Amino acid sequence: MASPVSVIYQRRVDDASFGEYSALQAKTAVVLADWPGFLGQDVVPPSPPVQDDWVVVQRFDSVEAARSWLDSDARSSLLAQVEHAFIGSEDVHLLTGDQTRTEPASSVLISCRVAHEDESDFMDWQRRISAAEARFTGFRGHKVERPVPGVSDEWTVALSFDTEENLDEWMKSTERADLLEEGARFNQDLRIRKASYGFDFWIRGRGDNQIPDVPISRANLLVLLVLYPLVVGFNHFISAPLIEAHGIPIAVAVFIGNVATTQILGWWAVPAIFKAFGWWIDPDISLRRRNLGYAAIVGLLAISIGICTLLYKIPTT
Repeated sequence: MASPVSVIYQRRVDDASFGEYSALQAKTAVVLADWPGFLGQDVVPPSPPVQDDWVVVQRFDSVEAARSWLDSDARSSLLAQVEHAFIGSEDVHLLTGDQTRTEPASSVLISCRVAHEDESDFMDWQRRISAAEARFTGFRGHKVERPVPGVSDEWTVALSFDTEENLDEWMKSTERADLLEEGARFNQDLRIRKASYGFDFWIRGRGDNQIPDVPISRANLLVLLVLYPLVVGFNHFISAPLIEAHGIPIAVAVFIGNVATTQILGWWAVPAIFKAFGWWIDPDISLRRRNLGYAAIVGLLAISIGICTLLYKIPTT
């Protein structure tokens, strides 16, 4: 099935031509209004020193729709009208899914080229970077996108923090410097561009492309739904027979279990459960659908408790 995509353009424009470029975006919006698959557009003017570029985010219902616009004569004709105003080249990034939002935030878009034989190592390196970022205040998310033929031949990494100060703390940290040195072979063609634009990674947006406030009680129940069986299963199948049985102190075993389970939660379990229950965490749903969600959660928790109870009756060795 087709998945929504956001094409993000970053471009430096001559100060004297800001009016022309803004007018161009208004013309572009008129043309795109009837474009097949077009969903919406955001234009974020420069805001030095945080963001020196114009950032334009165009949302389409599929990669094919985005590619048809990028390759179109209509787009080329519009850009030609203000070509004299451009400074340097245009960066084009693509993020899949309904993840864009416009609430205040600070983001970095990173582009690089990765050899095919290095892709597995690159992804492992990105996971270590994301784990380090998550320990910093204000971290929102880290998303990695593979090259998309016809759109970009580069890998794109989108990183978001809640404020510019928190983002800078990570960007200037010794932890990041060490990780960059570790992955030096991936940094040959690295390009980093800042944007005062937030990107969401877990929760699907509504029709107005704004991210709804997730009711904390429902979010906590969803986390509990995946956390409880994950902890019990890890303790039964891994910690007890492979760690504690070899004389490792309980405190250390618990720490190892927490490290493993939090990584599984952050990378796979929580995003999956939030996606599955996206219809339920919307605060505007009807009372009937809300109660149906609670009933489903209670039922799934009961099944989980039953299975875990049986596990405790099975010897671990």
